[in-house]
Amino acid sequence: MDKKIFTKQIDELIFYLDDVNGAKLCREISKEDERAIDSDEELRGAFLALQFLIIPFLSTKEIASLLKEYLTVGLMIDDLNLRERITKKLILLDLSDRDNCKNTLRQALLDNQEIITDEMEARGKKIKTTADWLRDYLSQAGSGSTKALDQAKYFYEQRYVADLNEDDKIFLKKIFNLYKFLNTSSLTPEGFEDDILLKDKDGRLITTNKGKVMVLYDPKKIKQREATAMPKKVVNIKGNNQLEELKQLAVKYPAGSFERKAIEEEIGKMNNE
Repeated sequence: MDKKIFTKQIDELIFYLDDVNGAKLCREISKEDERAIDSDEELRGAFLALQFLIIPFLSTKEIASLLKEYLTVGLMIDDLNLRERITKKLILLDLSDRDNCKNTLRQALLDNQEIITDEMEARGKKIKTTADWLRDYLSQAGSGSTKALDQAKYFYEQRYVADLNEDDKIFLKKIFNLYKFLNTSSLTPEGFEDDILLKDKDGRLITTNKGKVMVLYDPKKIKQREATAMPKKVVNIKGNNQLEELKQLAVKYPAGSFERKAIEEEIGKMNNE
């Protein structure tokens, strides 16, 4: 195994979030390669990064093992969002199985014994590991808390937390937010992973984002603007105006995003009419 080629290949796969080819690369690793990875710290770090990338293709048990043993590695990988990786895994599961997966992964966080801060004392207990901090946070904010205010109070009202350096605070917030995500049922609007796209009877293009309804395109509003801003004979070219409006709306969203794809699909339909 060529270390330079292997690490560069994984860096590129992560940059492009190419988990399909990442999973293929993982399957091609031989027993001899595994021994090389186990004996080299840099290779092992690259291999772990690959594992976090291909979370959608791993079993729940394998993902739980990653979160329990190597969460710090996953949270420090540039260009990789663990919540997004896990969400993609959940979407591939039946809705009835998603909460079971979340429960297993949430427990893995609570069992994580990685040391993430210097040891300090809080209410007579020593805290330094992921598990220590999570339990301390939940004892203050509440195990079912989803309010940003509860987290803010924890960071500013608890002296031992407020005195942490900024890097430690950012890292803790990542852990707490991941726990919050896993603690939100997929059967609720806030936790449902599948965004939907539909057109209602008024021609509005509607999607959902984290349980909230978003109107991507409303032809009535465009008609109202045209009626007040243009003479009647100009309004007759409303089809072209609506098409241009959609094109302008599309560029406001990142390439490849759900919203942009939805708008581009609508543009395609109008071009074919």
